[in-house]
Amino acid sequence: MLNNIITINDTDIGKHHSPYVIAEAGSNFNQDIDTARQLIDIAADAGANAVKFQLFRADSLYPNGGELFEVFKAIELNSDWVPVLADHAKQHDIDFLASAFDVASLGVLEKVGVLVHKIASSETANLAFVHQVASTGKPVIISTGMCDMVDVEEAVNVCIGAGNTQIALMQCGTMYPLPTEAANLKVISSFSQRFNCPTGFSDHTLGQTSAITSIGLGASIFEKHFTLDRDSEGPDHFYAMEPDELKIYISALHEAHNSLGSPVKEMLPDERKLGRREGLYFTKDLGVGTIITANDIIAKRPAIGLRARYSNVIPGAVVKRPVKADDAIHWELLSFPTTQIEST
Repeated sequence: MLNNIITINDTDIGKHHSPYVIAEAGSNFNQDIDTARQLIDIAADAGANAVKFQLFRADSLYPNGGELFEVFKAIELNSDWVPVLADHAKQHDIDFLASAFDVASLGVLEKVGVLVHKIASSETANLAFVHQVASTGKPVIISTGMCDMVDVEEAVNVCIGAGNTQIALMQCGTMYPLPTEAANLKVISSFSQRFNCPTGFSDHTLGQTSAITSIGLGASIFEKHFTLDRDSEGPDHFYAMEPDELKIYISALHEAHNSLGSPVKEMLPDERKLGRREGLYFTKDLGVGTIITANDIIAKRPAIGLRARYSNVIPGAVVKRPVKADDAIHWELLSFPTTQIEST
């Protein structure tokens, strides 16, 4: 059984908690450390909980070279920068994350003391690597693009086998950008029901509609790519959010979460004051110990105290503290004598 709440840097994450938002810098730092620092600043200013990079080695992903090797070599994060960036994030009070794609990169992240590990979709079916990540004992956020449910179950079971139940699952689609009709957000509910763990949405859509919708399905972790400039050269810039858009996105997620409110259906305080419903009021001043009669109460608007439906219950009650005419009647003002049943 997985934990239904995971904790990152003293922040509890789960279905009923505020959204945990990961601003995905990815490769959008253009292999420039100053740009990487600037992205961290932007993520913190936008209200993100974490900023995330990707840590891989092109020669490990594509040892035989070729076109993809060249592409990934051009966007590598220098592992020597990781301590610098992690420290910069700490100074700006934002969690530092990176998706490791190999054991050496995992070691770099462990050395700087990251608080949580993120497994990219492409590595979720790499069960040996999943085991190594889970064995760190840190919470693990797993993206599930390019996976079916069997892949997800195997990854979860490997984590459990490694003694790690601090797992969160992210619904994800690996098209960039992802059409909203391909988001399949109902998978979030399936994950929640099947694994009873925190769920989230790794959002590659354009805009915020899918992410806000996922709030209502119980998603609590969100990941969104961002960039300084969408017109920059590189594979991840064109669909990423610019700084002002990221700030609006994060604000909208929190607003959507707050709108969920309570599962208890009851009148709001202002509805009680303004609603066209009748409540019960005292017709006269009454002292402590007075036994209330039908003539001492009246039903009128608004229903800020007891509703008029209780008019037959109040006569016979005793006043617990002084009340005045036109005071609304509340239960705490009343006591009800116990009726003794005589034995025969």
